[in-house]
Amino acid sequence: MNPWSPPRKVALIAFLTSILLLGGKFIAYYLTGSAAALSDALESIINVVTGAFMLVSVAISSRPADESHPYGHGKIEAFSAGLEGGLILLAAMVILGEAAPRFLVPVPPQRLGLGTILLFGAGIINLILGLSVCYYGRRHRSEALEADGRHLLTDFYTSAGVVLGLLGVRSTGWLWLDPLVACLVAIQILVPGTKLVRNAVRNLMNEADPQILQRVVDALANMESPVWLCPHDLRVIRSGNYHHIDLHITLPHYWRLGQAHAVEKEIAAKLLATVGTAGDVMIHLDPCDSACCRSCRLESCPERQAPFAGSEPLRMENIIGPDPR
Repeated sequence: MNPWSPPRKVALIAFLTSILLLGGKFIAYYLTGSAAALSDALESIINVVTGAFMLVSVAISSRPADESHPYGHGKIEAFSAGLEGGLILLAAMVILGEAAPRFLVPVPPQRLGLGTILLFGAGIINLILGLSVCYYGRRHRSEALEADGRHLLTDFYTSAGVVLGLLGVRSTGWLWLDPLVACLVAIQILVPGTKLVRNAVRNLMNEADPQILQRVVDALANMESPVWLCPHDLRVIRSGNYHHIDLHITLPHYWRLGQAHAVEKEIAAKLLATVGTAGDVMIHLDPCDSACCRSCRLESCPERQAPFAGSEPLRMENIIGPDPR
């Protein structure tokens, strides 16, 4: 395991940067006393907490499969994403609780010039960092990195909204704009927080991923051979960037074990190459029977009982279901 792999480097840079930005945003809140600035600073606390957990999860998820974790350690990234989403939802509730009373008892922000500059600079840094983390998360198929990148981009939008709100207060003198922006920030971050929690639950529950399934189906269609037919009961379990593929293939019942094993190895290797990540393939070999003859294209079959009548193209709905026979 490489201790300085790209995902771990990106996670460390994101964590250290989030600490610096947290300090800058709380300085901005101290200068201005703004509810909107406080909402931005509270969200940055989440960046630090989840950044620390992300460092741990990326390190653990990169470990290879072992006896205790035969499908790898990638599921911890789903925990990381779920934690981040939960903390975002908690921050939204805290922001609403802090901002709502200020509609009734307005508190005029102070020293908006320097505070606004600090928040603007923090927002630009979050934009650059968020785009970079999302890129590396997609490139290395890291759910934790992608979740953190999306959160950093959300933090940028939050900072942008807060800066606009403070500029509005400064130019108009409308004090109600400050708590209003804070409430809008809270509502805005509820959406990505909810998505992160939902996606984490889906991953932990091994919900089928249509995109991965379709890639496997396309690979089977491209390598379709006269010697095997009727792929069915396809299942794909993802654990971080580790994939376990399980399916059934029908082969001539009179084949020797060595012949069947060679075909199994060829299909497994091509499927893993298609997915493009670490993983394993479990292929269950089913013997053919007379019902297969009409869809079998093996011309040299010595036990054919019916002429070839044609075969339907491979479709996902057929392959993920049971044997169509």
